[in-house]
Amino acid sequence: MNYRKDIQILRGVSVLFVVLFHLGFTLFQSGFLGVDVFFVISGFLMAILYSRHNKKAFFIRRAKRLLPAYFIVTLLVVIVSIFLVIPNEYHQVFSQSIYASSFSSNIGFWLQNSYFSKVEFNPLLHLWSLGVEIQFYLIIPILVFFFHLNRYLFLLILLSTLLLCFKFLGISPKTSFFMMPLRIWEFLIGYGVAHYLTNMGNLHQDKYRYLGTLGLIIILFIPFVHLDGQAMNYIEGHPGLYALFISISTGLVLAFGLLKSIENSLVGSILERLGQYSYSIYLVHFPIIVFYLYVPFSGTILQPNNILDKSILFGLIVIASLFLYHFVEMGAKKIKNLLALLLFLPFLIVSIAFVGVNIQEKLYTKKELLISNAFKDRDVYRCGKLKRILEPRSRYCKITELSSDASEQRIMLIGNSHADTIKQLFSKEAQKLNSEVFFAVSNEPMFKGKSTPQEILEDALKYKIDTIVLHYSFQNSMYLLKNIKKLVTLSSKHNINIDFIMPIPYWDRHIPKALWMHHQNNIKLPLQTKEEYMLQNKENVKFLSTIESENFKVYETVSILCPDECLYVNKEGKPLYFDGGHLTLTGSNYFSELFHEIIESHIAK
Repeated sequence: MNYRKDIQILRGVSVLFVVLFHLGFTLFQSGFLGVDVFFVISGFLMAILYSRHNKKAFFIRRAKRLLPAYFIVTLLVVIVSIFLVIPNEYHQVFSQSIYASSFSSNIGFWLQNSYFSKVEFNPLLHLWSLGVEIQFYLIIPILVFFFHLNRYLFLLILLSTLLLCFKFLGISPKTSFFMMPLRIWEFLIGYGVAHYLTNMGNLHQDKYRYLGTLGLIIILFIPFVHLDGQAMNYIEGHPGLYALFISISTGLVLAFGLLKSIENSLVGSILERLGQYSYSIYLVHFPIIVFYLYVPFSGTILQPNNILDKSILFGLIVIASLFLYHFVEMGAKKIKNLLALLLFLPFLIVSIAFVGVNIQEKLYTKKELLISNAFKDRDVYRCGKLKRILEPRSRYCKITELSSDASEQRIMLIGNSHADTIKQLFSKEAQKLNSEVFFAVSNEPMFKGKSTPQEILEDALKYKIDTIVLHYSFQNSMYLLKNIKKLVTLSSKHNINIDFIMPIPYWDRHIPKALWMHHQNNIKLPLQTKEEYMLQNKENVKFLSTIESENFKVYETVSILCPDECLYVNKEGKPLYFDGGHLTLTGSNYFSELFHEIIESHIAK
């Protein structure tokens, strides 16, 4: 393929969108769509570079092109993390480095949370797209084999993966976002353009360049449209309809090129140069932003608040990109035994990551390690990832494993994220009493747009439930409380017990962070008393008291955590919360007797 300036311009536009999005420029609120452009370009280039008759050469060329800079950035992030971040965050970097070394960052982040969540510390989050791309490289020989068997299989696979992607947006948006099989259609749009609409990547003729220019105009405008990356539909969600528009528009540029006046303009030349450095820019910009804005226990902070920080970050990204491009991307070509080095680097990264754990244990005191480990002191999220994939429409999962088929009772545990923090201990106590527990998959049952009291009752009857246990924080409290009253009324007709576990004391500060700042800088710790908790929840308690039913009972929690002043660490100094309102496993253990009482009370009946 001849050199194509328009492809470099596309790369320049894409990386600019991504960087400006991460730097917090609100005008580029959907700048993450730039990654979709990269996927289409990659599919286009694969169609040209891949040869069925010389697969080995293809993989060697791709490895030499992508992996040196990829591994060096990963290695530097691990080394910097050892000495810059506290153990809470280093544990997360350690995990990310393992996934990055095995080209499965997308899978690691899928297991963790949404791309748009900033709760965890993720300086290597941007490597998810490289994971998707490298995984696609691995299956391209299989796809090409089928395409040569029957050309219509190309269209079938493209449309199938597109429809599956849109389908999964309604079940698990982050699965559509992170998982390679649901991104195949983007690569195949580029592949199809190269294979069917160009001459091995070269334009057939110049007279349709206006179509490619139209595609570029669409690309330039769509990132300014607001998208909700976690919306569960293909219109507002991602990758949804807008990702399809972006991919088709990219295909237009690749198929028909750009007007010569655009390619030869000053802006075109700047974007071309930016495209030349785009891979290095993409690799370095994200960890630089995350490290620069790092605050312990604050997750991934992006989008600096002032122009000075944005200017400093911009300068650091420019310097680091130039260094990585000239000394690693280009410099690696001069290394004679590059393949051997590329095989060694993943082992080096993992080894240093393990060594980093030991180094950090020596850098911090026992008390600091106890505080830092609060974020790890928690159970897997809701029903786990596998359950959501194998049974995407299921609203409940069984979280007990009894030794016999006969159980004393069947319990449904329902609530928001606060119920999630107690489910492990609750299920253990239930198992001791030979009771089964079914846990709600939804994080917000009985809130607007989620399961209604009638639907919950229908589920309870379906699963032959004896007792429904509710545990929430009091957000949108009146709406929730009215629904609880409705559920009690409906359930009483079927003699189903309803138990409500009151919210635990909530703090207006992140507890591990407050403990850390107190230890480091003697900043005053938060204080809350039992009386303050009772005052805060006075109206909610009053409403609950109006629910009259023999099958309804309220269990208070404040006496357990607030004998006088409310507790947030145990006697050993372990935090009882991993943020301002969610219990660690250590914290939930305080409620073992209460859970035992709740479960046993209905067996006695």
